[in-house]
Amino acid sequence: MKSIFTYFALLIVQASFAQDLDALKSEYPKDDVVTLSLTRHLEISESRGNFKITEKLTKKDVYLTSDRLSHANESIRYNSFESIEDINAYTTSVVNGKNTTRFVKDFEDKDVLIRGVFYDDQKKKSFSFPNVTEGSTTFLSYERKLKDPHFLPSFIIGKSIPIKSVELSVSFPNTVKVAYSTFNLDSVDVDFKTSKTEKNTTYKWTLKSIPKVNRNYDFNPIYYLPQIFVRIESVIQKGKEKAILSSPKDLYSWYNSLIKNINQTDQTELKTLTQNLIEGLNSDEEKVKAIYYFIQNEINYIAFEDGLNGFIPRDAKNIYVNKYGDCKDMANILNEMLNYAGIRSHLTWIGTRDRPFTYGELPTPMVDNHMITAVALNDDYLFLDATAKYLGFGYPSPFIQGKEALIGISDTEYKIIKVPEVAPERNVTVIESHLELKDKTLLGQHNAEFTGFEKLRMLHRLERKDDEDIGFLQSVLKFGKKRTKTFNIVYRDLKLQNDTLSIEFHSETHDYIKSIDHLIYLKPHLDFNLKSEIVKAEKKKFDKKIDHKFQKKFLTTIKIPDDLKVQSLPKDVAFKNPDFNFSISYAMSEDNEHILVNKLITVNTLKVEVNKMDDWNTFIKALNKANKHSIILENAKQ
Repeated sequence: MKSIFTYFALLIVQASFAQDLDALKSEYPKDDVVTLSLTRHLEISESRGNFKITEKLTKKDVYLTSDRLSHANESIRYNSFESIEDINAYTTSVVNGKNTTRFVKDFEDKDVLIRGVFYDDQKKKSFSFPNVTEGSTTFLSYERKLKDPHFLPSFIIGKSIPIKSVELSVSFPNTVKVAYSTFNLDSVDVDFKTSKTEKNTTYKWTLKSIPKVNRNYDFNPIYYLPQIFVRIESVIQKGKEKAILSSPKDLYSWYNSLIKNINQTDQTELKTLTQNLIEGLNSDEEKVKAIYYFIQNEINYIAFEDGLNGFIPRDAKNIYVNKYGDCKDMANILNEMLNYAGIRSHLTWIGTRDRPFTYGELPTPMVDNHMITAVALNDDYLFLDATAKYLGFGYPSPFIQGKEALIGISDTEYKIIKVPEVAPERNVTVIESHLELKDKTLLGQHNAEFTGFEKLRMLHRLERKDDEDIGFLQSVLKFGKKRTKTFNIVYRDLKLQNDTLSIEFHSETHDYIKSIDHLIYLKPHLDFNLKSEIVKAEKKKFDKKIDHKFQKKFLTTIKIPDDLKVQSLPKDVAFKNPDFNFSISYAMSEDNEHILVNKLITVNTLKVEVNKMDDWNTFIKALNKANKHSIILENAKQ
């Protein structure tokens, strides 16, 4: 009887398991793995001004197929502000009708390597779920102990696999005031509840059917993912309310407490250096420019992220002696030297364009990830970023345009000012070309000049260029055809202090001329800028990111051979839109010996919004079509 009972029990287990798995496969037909449930609970307690903060996480994944077993390799990230404890991870599978459980035994601590960062305190506990196959379920739970009330974990909901159910909650004593900021919750099914007892309050969010992260974003995914950020606003201590992070004022107060004791060593050497740099310079702008370019030339940018040291600049004199520093170090030494020169400047916190938040929306360290120097000059502020090696004076970094800057004026005073977006007329590429026909070959002499962010982009590309890269100019300039060869390349004005970078080069484009019925067809446009910028259907649901506004000018002069004359020129063409436009004109020179072709492309936006995507595609298609227009030449004796 016992054997019969066991047999039928196994049949029931197998049938139930198969039904559940089939139902999930039907619900998620295109997925190999699904998170069935994810629970994160934040527990906050406080005693005599000391916080105890613990996050408890549990997660359950099911494998619908065996095609993506790499997902069984997991890791838990942490940093010096937190510790990971009580990890429990195991796999359950049904094998021959029997439930089997295999526990994870090995957890390996590793450094997290981040591109472009020399040192980061980010670490991870890596492990692999054992015995995973189709139908397996993996379970994970652990506790995260947090050491600083300014760094509560972010609830950013989104993974590379879909999530069926999410429960997020935070509990705290009624003597503690907790606020929350939510973003993009309207994109999912969410329920929010508050419960309160005599001593404690709990906020709880329940979210259903979270899709996997879409890979067609131009912007950082946090522009789109559902997010909940909780923060401790204040705490009642001895009958008085003590602010923690209730407003930008509190965030600045904390930031300022971290920097108030910097630069305490003897700075005489740096002061003397500053005076030598500005000797003989009369205007404040000349002094700022001299110090700014000195930092760019002499101090190497190396990124460090090490606990609170990731927030506190190192000593200015030591930065100068060591000749390297991260963003806050370079901001500090620049600010210090400017102050020695009698210039009003201030350390400034700012988030790059990867962070979509404002200080009012999210007054926590999550809002910013960069430090620069703000200079009060000519009744305005200049935002100087010495980490950008080739950035011209007077320009902010491209990646902070339009972002709020938190400028530290004094111990108690600060300003929040939006960094201006640089106009396209200040970021210009101009290519002057003199073309001549020789049989079926188009010969060219060219001079390209770059200003602003166009110069910055080109200098960064030159820095990474392979000496033997013969196709470099065609690639970076988007200039030339398949049969175009460039040679006699000369780079001029490479010094940082020069406002304009120049490149001179020659070109030969073979078999470029087409002859049909005694007529010669010449396409005068050698560039192919923006040719491949059509936004495809799968990306049209999301805004398109533009790194910077710009203009591209092409001034082309074509010498008409003595034995030929112009039969017809293409009609002038233009596309008009305030955010993106172009114009092309054709004319004969006064001596009728040359054809003059002028083209101007302007992009006057940092973002193409979804509702303008069709206009953008129409713009690109119109430009590509216009670039195919031909000049028609015929025998001069006809």
